[in-house]
Parts: sequence; C-alpha cells; structure tokens
Amino acid sequence: MRRTAAGPTVVLLSTRGALAGVGSRLARGGVRVVRIPSAETRPIPPARWLPPLLRATGPDTVIVTSPAAVGAGVEPWRRSSAPRAPRLEHWAAGPTTARALRSLGIRRVRSARGLGATPLLRALGAHPRRTVLYLRSDLAGPSLARRLRRQGHRVLEVVAYRTTRPPELSARARRDLLSADLLVVTSPSGIESLVHRLSAGDRVRLQRTARLIVLGARSRRAARTHGFRSVSVAPSPDPGRFTRYLLGRMPHAAR
Repeated sequence: MRRTAAGPTVVLLSTRGALAGVGSRLARGGVRVVRIPSAETRPIPPARWLPPLLRATGPDTVIVTSPAAVGAGVEPWRRSSAPRAPRLEHWAAGPTTARALRSLGIRRVRSARGLGATPLLRALGAHPRRTVLYLRSDLAGPSLARRLRRQGHRVLEVVAYRTTRPPELSARARRDLLSADLLVVTSPSGIESLVHRLSAGDRVRLQRTARLIVLGARSRRAARTHGFRSVSVAPSPDPGRFTRYLLGRMPHAAR
C-alpha cells in the first residue's frame, strides 16, 4: 500500500448510508476518504407487502438492521393506515440505523449493545413476549425471525427491499482499492461483492497486502474464508469510536 501526497487513504466499501459521519471525521484527521458502494438496494413496492401486513394484528415492536430497511419499509408503513400500538418501540442495529429512524420523527428508538443480530436477540430475550415487525432485505434470510420465534415472540416478517450487486469497478476505484492504507468493509455480503468484482490478479494482491477492517465476527470469518491475511474487527460502529479506531491504526494521521 502506498500513501498519497494528500495523506493516508481509507476506502469505505459499504452500502449507502452505512458509517454515516465517519468520512467527515476522518477528513478532519487528515485522511483521504474514498467511498465505494458494496451493493445497490431497490425497494419492493409497498403494494406487494403492505396489504397482508395491514390485515395482521399490529406489532408492538419494530426491528430494522439497516438504513435501507428504514426507507423501504418503516417509512411507507408509517404513511399507511396501520394501527399503532400506544407504546410502539423501534429497535435498531447500529447507530446509523437508529439515526435514520429518528430522522422520521420516531422517538422510541432503542439500540442493542454490540454488532449484528445477536445483541438484538439478547436484548429482546430479556423482555416479555412481543409481536415483532421485522423489515429486512431479500439477502438477510429468515434466521433472525426464526430465532425470535424460538424466544416466544410472534414475528411479522417482511422483505421490504432487494439487494443487488453494484456496477463493475471503475479504473479509478480499482486504483484506490489497491493503494489504500486501510480498506473497510462493513458486512459479509460486502466481502463477497468485493471478491467478485476483482480480477484474479487484483484479488490475490489485495488478499496479500490489504489491511482490512471489518464490523463483526461474521465479516471477519467471510474475509478469512476468502483468503485475506490482515483482518481486524472494529470494536464499535459508533462513528466517533470507529473513527478513533481507524486513526489509531494510521500513526501519521492527526487524532
């Protein structure tokens, strides 16, 4: 990896809206930030999933694990005539998703401590049985819903958006990836996306030389499975803590 004249370079490979606030914080630390989308999201028309949801008994809890689920699922559901529980709670995976919920004027937003679905399950497992609306992507799969049901919760599971691969890497994006001081990937699907968009030669080069930062144990396993040698797990998705962690791994950046 080489440092540019503008300072160290960090490439953030993530879905739109992920790690919001990190880029500006890094820039203030003298870091050049490059964002490359790891996937594209497409909302499923609410007309396909809202009618059966409106006929069901209303939830007292809503779970969303990404900002995309907020825009594609929570927002149209709130605009509908669906009855609301008096003390409806929204649970978010990560601070970026929590901020997306609050941007809609939602006040009862709770976040589990930690990354991914496991902290959500742990937190909800300590509560009485609930009726949970889980808005997810087509790639997320039914695992979280099954585990919630095993805890005794009633789960209304809605696939609100689809995730597709982004366009091929541009020549500039390829150069940024190969020259970055740190490469940040936020999900296992992001690892998959990266691997499939690289040529064989570039893939081998990144596997050997990239200093990869990921979120969560599942992303670390995916990176190891795909042959990346240097993989570190960031301690938190909180923008402030995440930024300090990245700056700490770049000794020449301002802190």
